[in-house]
Amino acid sequence: MLASDPRLFPRLRILSFLLGSLLLAHTTWGQKPATADVHTTSSALKFRDDPVLLRVRVLDAHGLPLNSPVQVRLFSNVKAPDAKPLDLTADTQEGAIADFSGVLPGDYEIEVSSIGFKKTRQHLHVVNCGDDFSVYVYLHSQSEPDFGGPAKLTSLMKLELQNEINKGLDFLQKKQYERAATQFAKVSRLAPENPDAWYLQGKAELGRQQKDAARKDFEQALSLDPAHEKALLALAELQIEAGEESAAIASLEKAYRVDGAGWKTHFLLASAYAQTNRLPEAETHAARAADLAAGDAAAAMMLLADILYREGKKSEAKQAWERVPERFPGSAAAKEANKKITMVSNELNQTNLPLVEGLSLPSSPEAAAPSHDELSWAPLDVDSREYPTANDVTCSADEVLDLAQNRLNSQLLNFEKFTATEHVVHQEIEQSGVPGPPREKQFSYVVFVFPYAGNSLYLEESRDGGPNYSAFPTSMVTTGINSLGVALLQPANREGFIYQCEGLTSVRGQAAWQIRFEEKKGTRASIRLWRNSKATYNVRVKGRVWFASASYDMLRIQTDLLEPVRDLGLTRDHLEVNYGPVSFETGNQWLWLPWNADMYMEYRHRRYHHQHALTDYMLFGVDTTQKLGNPKTPPVETQEQRP
Repeated sequence: MLASDPRLFPRLRILSFLLGSLLLAHTTWGQKPATADVHTTSSALKFRDDPVLLRVRVLDAHGLPLNSPVQVRLFSNVKAPDAKPLDLTADTQEGAIADFSGVLPGDYEIEVSSIGFKKTRQHLHVVNCGDDFSVYVYLHSQSEPDFGGPAKLTSLMKLELQNEINKGLDFLQKKQYERAATQFAKVSRLAPENPDAWYLQGKAELGRQQKDAARKDFEQALSLDPAHEKALLALAELQIEAGEESAAIASLEKAYRVDGAGWKTHFLLASAYAQTNRLPEAETHAARAADLAAGDAAAAMMLLADILYREGKKSEAKQAWERVPERFPGSAAAKEANKKITMVSNELNQTNLPLVEGLSLPSSPEAAAPSHDELSWAPLDVDSREYPTANDVTCSADEVLDLAQNRLNSQLLNFEKFTATEHVVHQEIEQSGVPGPPREKQFSYVVFVFPYAGNSLYLEESRDGGPNYSAFPTSMVTTGINSLGVALLQPANREGFIYQCEGLTSVRGQAAWQIRFEEKKGTRASIRLWRNSKATYNVRVKGRVWFASASYDMLRIQTDLLEPVRDLGLTRDHLEVNYGPVSFETGNQWLWLPWNADMYMEYRHRRYHHQHALTDYMLFGVDTTQKLGNPKTPPVETQEQRP
């Protein structure tokens, strides 16, 4: 329902009255803005119908040009009667580039293969914007594990198992490690395929100082989920402690490549590199840890200063130590920093003094101690995590957004609506991080597509034919999962945001452009609202969005609050939506639509987690009745594309 719809507020008043003390909160994305208040922009790119030079650039898992010989196959998979079949191959040349000349704009498939690497097949959307058209493809070695698609809904975990895990978490919180180990051993017997069970059993063993047993548990968790970030970090800490720095670096770099890194990953990488005397790499990661850690930055700042000192950069080390008491006065780190400031000041006043030998590096604070919040209630803020990007690959935010909008609108313009089955799970999270019992509901989800402002689209969404607030699992209602990504790209909204292309990274194994965005102050083109019985609140957001390099389809979007909404009592609002290909009965019709979404809220000092899974998509054309049937499994699909 639109923000300007006068019917909204009476309905909300009635619901609020029926719910007693519960306040109905309703989040919306992608509402239609008022025409007079929106500045529209046209695409800066000029799309042509002429053939273009297609350049396929192949990278390894680290984002570097692949040195091995690579074969690239370009072929069409369109079954239209008048379409001419296309099937070409080319080998990569200097710079790991395969060229195809005279390619007409349109949709194709590319298949990339090399000995010792996993073959990948991806959809390709070619456009002619006046220059050659370059796309990037990541190839992963046969030894690298498959990291799969988006995580399954937590709600699929049986309530009995969730209760058993919660008992173990309670023992961990109380530091009753023997009882926690016994409890998680029971959990791992009940659910031997659950990596969280093994990880938590390992944390309990660490509390008992049984490090060998803990290590086996972490390794078992990783055998089930190679991308389990917490297990990778916990194993790396044990490897560093055991003097296995090379193994620790491999574990940490894997965690970084799979899903980015927070300050803790960078801190451990800096420690491992420093122990192997690879000081330039250690300095880089220590600096990133200090930047990302916020209130936990003292240890990272101390580590950075010590590394600078060991590199012989005494003046820089002194400046780094001086920042510790400035930011954390009275802390133990500040006292230690003051001692080292005195030491290095004396050295700087006397020439030709050697470096102090054996200057110890600080350890990670409580590195191996189990946390009371082992199943973190919410992911890190988008600005507290960063992702590895390919070296020497630059990008323009405007160009990426124009190409992504062109791709998206070309898919949606021929449809007036689509439907899906939506499964919603609501959980309240205790302050300790322990999730409460799930409350679930299934809906028929309907999305209407409307053209707007000449060159934009907007979506209206409903459940079971209407808002259906009363049927939601709780009084907290979320809508707009499909609208969010669409609204972010439309020219009618673009002037309300600041965009920055941060580079080329990898999402589910695919090369992807990473765009950071931030809503401007005073904009009327907001893509996010909260509503209650009293008012409508514009929630200013920041976030990142990722687009496939080959097709410019949206792969993932994440948002967080720019600042708390004090009047509403909203202090945290983290959203992540994963997108993927959905195919239909005709066999050659595809749309990239949301697979699932996770939303984490801290609202009036209470924490919530909403999960949404969308399945059974059906499309309805502009000029016809139901045009396509039930979704079906794609004929060929790589592991990283599978929902």
